[in-house]
Amino acid sequence: MRYVLQALSSAALAAGFSAFGPQAHADEVPPLQYIPVLDFYTDSLVTARSIAAACAPSSSPARDDKAWGEAAAILVASLWADGFPADFVKGIKARLDRPLIPAKIDCNSGSKLDELAGSENEGWVQLIKGMLKGTGLRAIEAPVSDAQWKEIKATIEGDLPAQTRLFDCVGAVGFGLLPTLIHDWNGMLIEVGQKLVAVGLPRDEVSAELNAADANHLWHKPDAATLASLRRSCKEDKSWYERLATMSYAGISVEVDKRLPALSTPETGDQ
Repeated sequence: MRYVLQALSSAALAAGFSAFGPQAHADEVPPLQYIPVLDFYTDSLVTARSIAAACAPSSSPARDDKAWGEAAAILVASLWADGFPADFVKGIKARLDRPLIPAKIDCNSGSKLDELAGSENEGWVQLIKGMLKGTGLRAIEAPVSDAQWKEIKATIEGDLPAQTRLFDCVGAVGFGLLPTLIHDWNGMLIEVGQKLVAVGLPRDEVSAELNAADANHLWHKPDAATLASLRRSCKEDKSWYERLATMSYAGISVEVDKRLPALSTPETGDQ
């Protein structure tokens, strides 16, 4: 689905995220301008956690591994949603996911402990949220989990056999409707893609999933023998017609919505 790939490209997203989210304000800094400082910021986070493992008391928020994982997920999802390049986001994630190695330092060194101040006072999650708020980047505070994403993909993929049958039968017995049906289906996929990207799922994974569901991947022009066989089959078994008549082929969008967390923006709060 070339137009979905184009719509989900980092170039389109970096240009203000206008395709998939609230219209960017004129005074917002383009996300790409933050790449150098966020690269440094991530290294600093990892260093601070390493120092905490060596020097902070076990009760310190900076020693909370669960909070670290939550904060990392928020940062990565936010970078995806705000249109940062895929290689950059994947690099950030890889650094945040590395196994914790306590720093080999003198814990009595005040200069070293200065790096712990934010994480010890606020905790990792609030530290990340505060940074995102301060930069004007849109924070994805409830990232889609791996399990949720797997369920969403299963929902999409589970619907494809019925949709393939619908395309085949409409083409065989009512070809005049086929262009409109393909338009509606692929248009729905674009809308689904917009929603998935907006909640911080990886753009390359979203594109791959939706390309596999593209109408031109599901339907292919039949030869004469196949067309004749389809006409007989589709007239004998008209279960596909109910899917067409009720427009239940649009149900993917509804099912995806059920599995997505509400978005939150600085202007609107939780939605």
